[in-house]
Amino acid sequence: MRRLAGALGAALLALLAGGVSASPAAAGVDGIAVTVDRTRVDTVVGGRFVLRTRLSNDGDRATGPLMAHLNVASLTSDVYVDPEDWSTQRSQWVDSLAPGEDQQLTWQLQAVNQGSFDAYVVLLPTEGPDPGTPLTVSRSVYLGVAGRQTLSASGALPVVVVVPALLGLLVVLRTRARRRRLTTT
Repeated sequence: MRRLAGALGAALLALLAGGVSASPAAAGVDGIAVTVDRTRVDTVVGGRFVLRTRLSNDGDRATGPLMAHLNVASLTSDVYVDPEDWSTQRSQWVDSLAPGEDQQLTWQLQAVNQGSFDAYVVLLPTEGPDPGTPLTVSRSVYLGVAGRQTLSASGALPVVVVVPALLGLLVVLRTRARRRRLTTT
């Protein structure tokens, strides 16, 4: 519920500011729509996954050069997100799209934080953008990232006890063997 309220508040604020298209198919940058291949990804910290976006020119004229930019945002205030850690290639360039043409972009990501996140793509014109031109933004993809347990607590105690005991026994046996060799010579 809190996620929905936050998303609705952000969308309303963006619409009032006049800076973001109301839906992924709304006309923003030269009539381009940005769609994503899924709505949700569930993974663990360190998990790798791929998102695919499709840019479609639904307008009646060719676009100029475009830049698609990937962003990752935390849905809670207790997790800091550095998007560069999530993906090494966060911007992709498209020369131009003719009317009716589309292009698929692939984004490689790796989850680096535990928590709830949204990933989305913003499309920007790279030549002569109008300062008042609304941005085209994809629908967000929810990223649920669980922590990864690297050591089983139930298996740790035997290792902590047995390994030092075996090492100690090895030292004692080796010391006795040396003493025997010294006394026999």
